[in-house]
Amino acid sequence: MTFAKIMQLWTLATTLEAIRQVKTTGSYIFDKYFKKNAEPVMGNTAKLKIKKGAGIVLKSILPGNDRLVEDLDDTYEITIELPRFGLERTILPHEINEYESLEGKDKAEAVSKKITSIYKDHKDDYMTTIEFMSVGALFGKVVDGSGKILFEFRSAATPIEFKGKDIDVALNEIDDALVEELGTEVPYDILCSKEFFNSLVAKAKADELLGKDGPASYVDENGKRVLDIHGKKFIPYRSSYKDENGNTKKFIGERKAIVIPKSEKVYKVVYGRADHTQAMKSAPKMFFAAAPEELPRGKGWVLATETKIIPYCTRPGALINLSFSA
Repeated sequence: MTFAKIMQLWTLATTLEAIRQVKTTGSYIFDKYFKKNAEPVMGNTAKLKIKKGAGIVLKSILPGNDRLVEDLDDTYEITIELPRFGLERTILPHEINEYESLEGKDKAEAVSKKITSIYKDHKDDYMTTIEFMSVGALFGKVVDGSGKILFEFRSAATPIEFKGKDIDVALNEIDDALVEELGTEVPYDILCSKEFFNSLVAKAKADELLGKDGPASYVDENGKRVLDIHGKKFIPYRSSYKDENGNTKKFIGERKAIVIPKSEKVYKVVYGRADHTQAMKSAPKMFFAAAPEELPRGKGWVLATETKIIPYCTRPGALINLSFSA
């Protein structure tokens, strides 16, 4: 079987299934909070409905896009063009020649491995971008892949203070705030700056919560050392982003933390149909892969993939800010 014949076996249905099944290195925030609430849209734009609650106000939006924001009684409705990310990889003639020494099934399997490895590289790149966007959404900054802030929220609510009070009292305040925002108690994690985390550990030791019979203990979660107190996980978080001037900024400020509720009311992902003629033949897919196309004049075969996606928080008021003052 020739290389061309093998490539013709990779139909659109085959490539879409291949990129869907390929495993990536994982994305902690997207997988844990956003992934299960994904919704397809048919066009290039999506309407994002964001509840105001708990003093949430729209801080900024890209210049010239103000007309795309509708300020309703308790909701901002933002019409946004979905960010598009596309990659291509050409299998060059010298690579094709390497397969000509193989025959039959061995050749077909080798070519398949090559194609799926390309899809994995592409999907890994996409997941890195989507994870970055998901983290930004948790902190009220909905961004594109380059780090440009599309729109941003801030909360007028006073952060819950941990200094000078029992930890279980502060946790009760969090529970009350979540019930006020979401109408019911929900489980949650807490992402902490290193300063907040260190102060919390010191307080847990001083209050004799850490120990054989205490309510606090260290647990391992995806390789992270996490402090569990009264069943609530405090997770050190060190990620940062580049602002519009190229300066590195931490998502969580010094001595700060943020509550991440585990509720389907809070997180959402919208994704659209790829900008590719072959995509017109199928419903929107989170990850699109076109059937391989042969380039003219024997220049090889091109593999094109794409994702058009944005994760965001529908209830930013439920992402409660915490503080552990010095």
